[in-house]
Order: sequence, then structure tokens, then C-alpha cells
Amino acid sequence: MKLIMTGLDHKHANLEMRERFAMAKEKTQRILVAIKDSESVGSCVILSTCNRTELYASVPDQLVFEPSKALCDALGEEISKFKEFFTERIGEKAIEHLCRVASGLDSQILGDDQIITQAREALELSRGQGCTDSYIETMFKLAIEAAKNIKTNVILQSLGIDSVPGKAVEKLKAYCPSLAGKRAVVIGNGQMGRLVSELLLYEKVNVTVTLREYKRGIVQVPNGAATVTYSERYKSVEQADIVVSATTSPHFTLYHSDLKGLARLPRLIVDLAVPRDVEPSIQELPGVTLLTIDDISEESRVIPPENITIINSIIIEHIEKYHRWLAFKENGSQVGGVA
Repeated sequence: MKLIMTGLDHKHANLEMRERFAMAKEKTQRILVAIKDSESVGSCVILSTCNRTELYASVPDQLVFEPSKALCDALGEEISKFKEFFTERIGEKAIEHLCRVASGLDSQILGDDQIITQAREALELSRGQGCTDSYIETMFKLAIEAAKNIKTNVILQSLGIDSVPGKAVEKLKAYCPSLAGKRAVVIGNGQMGRLVSELLLYEKVNVTVTLREYKRGIVQVPNGAATVTYSERYKSVEQADIVVSATTSPHFTLYHSDLKGLARLPRLIVDLAVPRDVEPSIQELPGVTLLTIDDISEESRVIPPENITIINSIIIEHIEKYHRWLAFKENGSQVGGVA
């Protein structure tokens, strides 16, 4: 079996391009099954975040597999239009890349604190669809292990924690130095939305969180936040100074025509979603500043040169662990498994 990956990311594709390949959970499940069944690959995992969409696969050695074409075909896109935006890697290069991605080293926000969880959830989603095998499971396990090591021993010590929600609030403070007492609406109560709400509450902002009417079971809302049903969001937006939208909805959460009809407009709107939650033409409304994920993710942090050697050694160590596991699995060698 050989390991192959392909992907497009923020380095090679702008926000509009990344939107076309972004996938929420249900769509990812369908595409995983479609690729595995139609291509006869051993396994496949899709990692789709605001920064990237990547396909990882284990493929029989004798099989000719074109990962970029397979992903485009499954999404109903023509590979000839997008081939230049994809980067393909095989073997050690694929493992090394996944280690760097899971560590947040290739994120728009260097050392992004959420990407390890996103990598783990991508593997779990694929496993739930019966689309993993021991090759891809071991690859992801080792990459996540390497990422934890890099995060703990390098990133936290040299850079500290940072994340998309943290950068969003940092950007809001640049536009509005005194956030205390401002009114904010956070559309979306998933992980991203809750983190933004908690950070805004810490800044003494009056936060209102939207909740979907069809939600069942226990809904977690940050302490101190008010709530409003999603269908009533515009009433709260009309009273807000700041709006942050962070959902996985395939449709806009805020439309130009609806916002234009409000008696009062928020000064700042932050769209943290890919694909975008906020209709781009809203930025044309007078007095409104619209910021996208790319706007808030401008990075100025740099890893000290002496730490790059440490990072590379950690990645090499985990690639070697994969080779030892592979030798044991395929040759019956007594060199040991994954430590």
C-alpha cells in the first residue's frame, strides 16, 4: 500500500476558490464513500477546514490513482480548471505534510490550536463511514502524536496559544479598542461560535447567541450570554455593534437585502465560515466593515530558527515510526510496532 494525498490550501487558493471545495460533515461522508467505492482505494480521509481541503488515501501499489481528479470528480468539478491549485504528495512527503498540518504549522494562524482536533475528527468521520484501514489509521495516529509533541514542546513555549476565535477578537479590538459594553451577536453555537462568545464575554461585551429551533437535547451556551432563535436574528443584529457568524451552513446567514432594510446597521461584521456565511455585497453598505477569515488571519508570528530543527526531528522520528510499523505489518519483521 502507498499513501497519497492531494489538497488545496490558503497558500495556493483564495477564499473564493476554497469555498468551492469546502465540505461540511454530511457532504464529507458522501464524498468519502463515493471515492472509496469508485476508485477502489484501500481507505480515504478528507480534512476540510477554513484553510484547506485535503484528501488522504491508502492505495494498492498496482493501482493508478489520481487523487486530485478523484476529488474533483466526486464533487462534480472539472479537474482541468483546478489542477494548478492542487498539490499532491506521496509516501513520506504525505506523512510529513500531515504532521505539519496537524501541528498548525501550515495554518494561516501559525500554531492554530484547533487543527489537531479537526484532524482527529476527520479520521473519526471516515472511520464511521467504514473508509479507513490500518495504513491511514496509523498515519493519522502518528501525525497527531507528532503534532501534540510539537505543540507542547515548541509552539506553546515559543509562541503561545492562538486560534481563529482569538484572532477574530484581536482584530475587533484593533477596530474598536474599547469593547466593554458593546453589543455583539454571534451567529452559530458550534465550537467556533462558543469560543468567540467566551472571548467576547471576557472582554465584557454583551453577547447574544443564535440557536437553531430544531436543536434537540442539551444546548451549551456560554455563561452570561443571552440567546435568540436563529429566525429572529435580524432583530438582534439591528441592535448590535458587532456581528460574528461562524456556522457550517451551506447558505448565507446574513443577506444584503435583509440587512439593508434594518433601521440600524452593525459597525463590524466578521465572517469566520468557509464557505462564507455573509453575503459579500454587504460590505457595500455604508458604515459597515466586513471581515472574512482571510482578513483576520494575517500572521506576523515566526518560529525561532533554533526551534525549526526540533520540529523537523520530531517529524522525522514519527515518519520512522511509520516505517517500523509498516515493516512489521507487511514483512512480519520483529522490529516492533508503533511506540
